[in-house]
Amino acid sequence: MIRPVRPMLRDAGVLLLLALLPALLSAWLHPNRPAWSWHPPAVAEVDLRTVQQWHAVLWVDARGAKDYSQQHIPGAISLNETEWERLLPEFLLAWQPGRPVVVYCNSEQCNASHEVAARLKRELNIGNIRVLKGGWAAWQEAHP
Repeated sequence: MIRPVRPMLRDAGVLLLLALLPALLSAWLHPNRPAWSWHPPAVAEVDLRTVQQWHAVLWVDARGAKDYSQQHIPGAISLNETEWERLLPEFLLAWQPGRPVVVYCNSEQCNASHEVAARLKRELNIGNIRVLKGGWAAWQEAHP
């Protein structure tokens, strides 16, 4: 006797779903997710008052070379997306594991600090990294 088509399609759909469910669950739970599911690591912001209580902070200026050359936080190292390869060695010479790294750009509207901080976290696995809330504008306001 030949089975009707609808129940066979329903059974095939149920079997397909049962087979697919563990694969999807595994892909979602696995620590090394495929590239299509990757999201850049979020880097927390920190306010200037908090940073000033820390010792031996490594400041990273994510602004362009012109802004950095005109004025920057004393001791800050220039590191931006545009000149990443050229500027990274200076950062690596100054960086020490465990030393807090604080990245800043012009203001809260500037996203360069988040991009540089996320790249440092992602590519160099730097864990103790923050973005200065308010950026260079916050520094200038506190240090007129």
